[in-house]
Amino acid sequence: MFKVSSFYKFFSIPKAELKKRQLEIRAKGKNLKITGLALISEEGLNATFCGKEQQIEILKKELCQLFNQNFFWKEAGSPIPAFKRLSVKIKKDIINIGRPCPAPQKRKGHLSPQEWEEKLKHKAQVLDVRNAYEVELGRFQEAIDLNIDSFQQFSKKLDKLNLNKEKDTLIYCTGGIRCEKAIEVMKDKGFQKVYQLEGGILNYLKEFPNSHFKEECFVFDQRVALNQKLEMGKKYSLCPHCGQPGEQAISCKRCEKPAVICKICQKKSAHYETCSKNCAYHFKQGHICRKKYKIPSLDSSQTHKP
Repeated sequence: MFKVSSFYKFFSIPKAELKKRQLEIRAKGKNLKITGLALISEEGLNATFCGKEQQIEILKKELCQLFNQNFFWKEAGSPIPAFKRLSVKIKKDIINIGRPCPAPQKRKGHLSPQEWEEKLKHKAQVLDVRNAYEVELGRFQEAIDLNIDSFQQFSKKLDKLNLNKEKDTLIYCTGGIRCEKAIEVMKDKGFQKVYQLEGGILNYLKEFPNSHFKEECFVFDQRVALNQKLEMGKKYSLCPHCGQPGEQAISCKRCEKPAVICKICQKKSAHYETCSKNCAYHFKQGHICRKKYKIPSLDSSQTHKP
């Protein structure tokens, strides 16, 4: 069993130190045989790591010492490595909202899972600030879906909703970092009472499984989605063509292996009904070749298997 630990924190890191910190995080992670993704910028750090529990605990202590910070970790077990490798990237922002937005300087409107649960009993506006494909897997039943493809669309999509800016508005995302920037934008647009779910869905499900949040929570790693017990779900797999969650079971049109793709790719073209990008390429090239030389199509029983 592996342990997956994630955190983010907005704090100042001098630009001149970014490269040094990047190399230090990478070295510590590789030394402990840890995989994951870390984004570092002048505004702070956003990271998810995966490894054996003992190694993760060592890394957590080392990072706190390295940055002289206390981090709020969200954790879950995983039967598989959540990442294939360790990647540490220097970014302009640790979360990009698509418009100038300063890093939050202090906590604003954070609600604990218990406070959030209580707020949901009243008639508040609830916004899901995640991408549409995340919302499709699971959501708070009261939430409004902004139908965005990228968090960078949040500001424009919000303008189109024409919400009551004086009413209590609750916002949430997977782990909380997108809400940190979203609440800044909403305050700038005149929203008076905005509250964010501290620690996001992951923190909420730890306290309130099978309550207001329904179905599964998408995560940006090989686990794809977590169920109500914060365990790796069995319903979804990553589509080999676009990387989004999929549940459409197919038999590869080239090699006939069973596979799972997303419904969007399934609707695009026949060559996406394949188990990998490699099979998709060769299946497509075969169709182009047959069309060019006017070769009759073969049915699956006659198709050469590699």
